[in-house]
Amino acid sequence: MNILMIYPKAPFSYNNPEHYLPKFRNRSSYPMAPLGLLTIASYLPKDFNIRLYNRIIEEESEEDWEWADVVFFSLMAAQIDDYQLCVKKAKERGKPIAVGGPFTHAAPEMAVQDADWVCFGEGEDIMEALIEDIKRDARGKVYEGGNKTDMENVKPPRFDLLHDMNAYPVMPLQFSRGCPFSCEFCDIIEIYGQVPRAKKSAQILKELDLLKKLKFRGFIALIDDNFIGNKRKAKQMASALSDWNRKNHYPYLFGAQASLNLADEDSLLDAMATAQFAVIFIGIETPDPKLLKTTKKFQNIPGDILAKLEKIRSHGIHLNAGFIVGFDGEDHRVFEIQRQIIQASGVGQVSLSLLGAIPHTALWRRLKGEGRLLEKLRLRIGYSEGINFIPKGEITKRCYLEGYAKLILDIYQPEAYFSRIQRASLSLRRKVNLFFALRMTMRLSLKFFRDLYYLAFKAKSFRLHFWRAFLNVLRKNPRALLTFLFDSYWFPYLNHAARSLQKNVITYLENPEPFDILDETYQEPKLDSAVSA
Repeated sequence: MNILMIYPKAPFSYNNPEHYLPKFRNRSSYPMAPLGLLTIASYLPKDFNIRLYNRIIEEESEEDWEWADVVFFSLMAAQIDDYQLCVKKAKERGKPIAVGGPFTHAAPEMAVQDADWVCFGEGEDIMEALIEDIKRDARGKVYEGGNKTDMENVKPPRFDLLHDMNAYPVMPLQFSRGCPFSCEFCDIIEIYGQVPRAKKSAQILKELDLLKKLKFRGFIALIDDNFIGNKRKAKQMASALSDWNRKNHYPYLFGAQASLNLADEDSLLDAMATAQFAVIFIGIETPDPKLLKTTKKFQNIPGDILAKLEKIRSHGIHLNAGFIVGFDGEDHRVFEIQRQIIQASGVGQVSLSLLGAIPHTALWRRLKGEGRLLEKLRLRIGYSEGINFIPKGEITKRCYLEGYAKLILDIYQPEAYFSRIQRASLSLRRKVNLFFALRMTMRLSLKFFRDLYYLAFKAKSFRLHFWRAFLNVLRKNPRALLTFLFDSYWFPYLNHAARSLQKNVITYLENPEPFDILDETYQEPKLDSAVSA
């Protein structure tokens, strides 16, 4: 049995770097390998032949299509456009389709219409039934994988299927699934549940051993929904990573995403720093406690956001962060409020998004119940079309789009960007092992240094801002220099992408989708006076 595994492309967003990486890095790779397909591949029988293509890096050939007996897809909702092109290719060639991933939760009707075998939820526990149905050519099957997979029994991913291991600057591993919080806009808790489930530390160390054996030379991202969902197990994992890194002469830096309450856990922060966690992504969303309460992100309300970010940096961990505009009750001040908090945060690589109601989330259900959901509008979370509902407050969608595009331009102006990353670098208290720092420096590609040369000498519009910040960091906190250079490295792409996004917004406003509502806001229905009396 020949299985062709395909990971579709994603459309342009300034949060999706693959479209502009070739221009600024001479490299067409996507930051991370398709971990879902690599994991599912480990459950297929040994007599199944597998070819895997990440279409962002390399597209499959006509010979691959002829070779295939079945085509597997795993994707997120943002990848729908390219997925549909691939589905068309498969159907034209008479190839049956199996599909899974978060896409099936967001667009279940489309998945069932397209595919012969559809997995909802997690895939590991349904693989035996799927394999038997594929062998029997029993099509039209739907599987409910749920969200209770025993992570201690999950098989290691088939990293050996990657054509070029080092085409990826970042390799994902997954320690745990699920998040204990209840953010209204999040689909993670809908798919993977609110009870975090974790692998044993030994499982992750085995996966690291495999990557080292395959000579992977990049960065390791633990792509848990929330690395500290179970703080006790997270601390055990961090300690195990620290021991492994030391015994193996520090081959890797680690990254993860976590909730802001990580700042309250000193011992966990110490363990993560010792393990060489270099960067953490934090979902800040908004500094307004009323909006946080509305969207049920209660974990971000206690304490001072900026103080918590500084607390994490004081342990030597760099930060990226996410912010959102589009919450109910915002007024026209929101763009300036967000600009100020972003600038004060010191976060260089900011993920700024328009709020979108992902299908079958708590937000989606509430908006649908209120009659505000624009269900015919194509969902493009975080892209130029943005908000797929009628806003509630004084800001129309047109104003949101215009304000959003301007805000992204503002935060990715040279002065603003280098001011932020200088501030963050000066407050970073990283304990650098000199042998480790030398090793990592030697591993940096010539392309990295070429791009820095462009930044420091060729780019007339922002080289002065780079040099001012660089010399300050070099003089006041040289241990943070590598972190500063990596943030600097991304600036040309982010600046260019911000300008492209503004053009996309202008284009969309000139020719919006026919079902969009750009110039209205939601008004609460008034009770009939007789009824209210």
